[in-house]
Amino acid sequence: MGFNQLLFLWTAIFPIAVLIYYFFRKKYIKQPVSSTLFWQEVMKETRASPYLQHLQRNMLFYLQMLAMILLVLALLQPYWKTKALAGEQIVFIVDTSATMEVKTNDSTLFDQHKKEMKRFVEQLSGKPLTIITTGNQPAVIIRQETDQNQINNAIDQLEVSYEDENMSKSLDFAQSFFQNKATSVYIFTDHLERHSLPLKYKNVSWNVEGLTSEVTNISIKRFGATKTNNGISALIQLVNQSNKEQNTILTISNEQKELVKENVTIPPNETITRSFNELLESSFLSASIDIKDQYALDNSMTVIMQDQISKVFIDTSMHSLVRTAFQSMDIEVSSVPTEQIGLLQEEGIIVTNQFELVDQLGRPSLFIGRNDASAKEVNGVVQTTEHALFSFANFSDIYVSTVYPPVEGFTTIATVGEEPFIQVSPRGDIIVLSDIQMTDWPLSPSFPLFMWSVKEQLSAGNTYLGTFSPNERKPLSLGSATNEWDIYTSDDSYEYSIENGGAFIAPKKPGLYVLRSKDVEKNFVVALSQKEKAIVKGTTYRLGGQQIESKANFSKHSFVPYLLIVLLFLFVMEWEVQRRRGFTN
Repeated sequence: MGFNQLLFLWTAIFPIAVLIYYFFRKKYIKQPVSSTLFWQEVMKETRASPYLQHLQRNMLFYLQMLAMILLVLALLQPYWKTKALAGEQIVFIVDTSATMEVKTNDSTLFDQHKKEMKRFVEQLSGKPLTIITTGNQPAVIIRQETDQNQINNAIDQLEVSYEDENMSKSLDFAQSFFQNKATSVYIFTDHLERHSLPLKYKNVSWNVEGLTSEVTNISIKRFGATKTNNGISALIQLVNQSNKEQNTILTISNEQKELVKENVTIPPNETITRSFNELLESSFLSASIDIKDQYALDNSMTVIMQDQISKVFIDTSMHSLVRTAFQSMDIEVSSVPTEQIGLLQEEGIIVTNQFELVDQLGRPSLFIGRNDASAKEVNGVVQTTEHALFSFANFSDIYVSTVYPPVEGFTTIATVGEEPFIQVSPRGDIIVLSDIQMTDWPLSPSFPLFMWSVKEQLSAGNTYLGTFSPNERKPLSLGSATNEWDIYTSDDSYEYSIENGGAFIAPKKPGLYVLRSKDVEKNFVVALSQKEKAIVKGTTYRLGGQQIESKANFSKHSFVPYLLIVLLFLFVMEWEVQRRRGFTN
């Protein structure tokens, strides 16, 4: 508590003067009594309640003294302090990724962050607040807002978007709001390293609210399936992200019934792989684990069985190990002379190194090496990006001696040192920029797994749109006569509609969806990224700028309005006491 105007302390002499006068005033009055008949009874009543009698005789004095003291206090402008957020403005960066759905203390981390945000809002003290949400495109929810009601309403409407957090992009975006002002930035997420923060601003403090408790999470890391001559083969990876051994029930089912159900034991902090062969023909497969962990979004996964091409045509100039890799997956393989590769009419996947055919073949193909360029020596470790082709294939232990020149305009998804190793063309061709004999790749288990992924990638039919990330935007030419498509969930619940030629926006929640237009249907899957399947314990910490540290982080609240209310009440009481005694007394 404090006072803003101690200069007015001199006004205290007025109530002191009145008090002194009270002590020197005449304390009795002469009152003639016509009879002493009831004198003893009156004295008994007076002695029985002397303080009440005194208060009744001096009520007006006490009310006036109290009013004068309160007036003096009001002139001094007393206040009390409460904790306030430091800085001239406040910025909230809210992580809306899927991992915010992790449960701690019987509620999700996202709900706990919303409660924490409202607690901070109470400490704004009139400072403007900006709220930014993370995602592929960071969004401003409110900008420089001071109305607490509007701020709380905006916080209530925040939802998880299930996208990757892309925190670096959100931090870059937030810096445009600093404008050389002392700013406190509060980041609500699960885990954020200190070195990720831009600490170059001396007038900005960074406050990170993270996931501070240990979390038990068992996830389906990857799930894939392919059609073979003997049914369906499926491959699944399960990850135990806890420090204890976990037991769960793994179930694989199609649209009608369960195909696999078995107990699985996963060692602590380990990944296990299970494969299943000769499963019943199905249009899609769903895998799920029955376990009570703290993050349920990664406990199920769906793959669509595409209208796949079951035959592979391999150029006779290719190494024999390429043919062996496809044959090991029970896929029909045919060898075709080099000069006839470009003349094939039969539907199938083509594997060749005749690079002049890259734009001439009727469908995307696999090119291993190039016959139109010379290779050069390279030295380095193979590194890959997050791509469906590497879902099961680990390239970390592969040695590559030489690579061919990359193709300009193609997307590089794997490199050796600084040189491109695997590329994808705009139409979907897969190009391995090295001959098999230039590597030890065939000796690695990743070689047949990669070929299996290639077969999955290149054999998609017209009824399968693909796999999308949550809220992914992509232009699609769907070819509907009605120019309108409706999106439904797997349980036939309507989501929204899109127009042909417009931007396709995938739903935000992971799962299986159907795109419909009249009697035409196309299936697609919305899946979490691998990053959103990993729950990492974080910390809550604060890193402050030098300038903002020197500013007071509290707010003053005046007592004056409350004193005025009490004074008004006292004046009413004084008037009533005076009225009852009579104004002429």
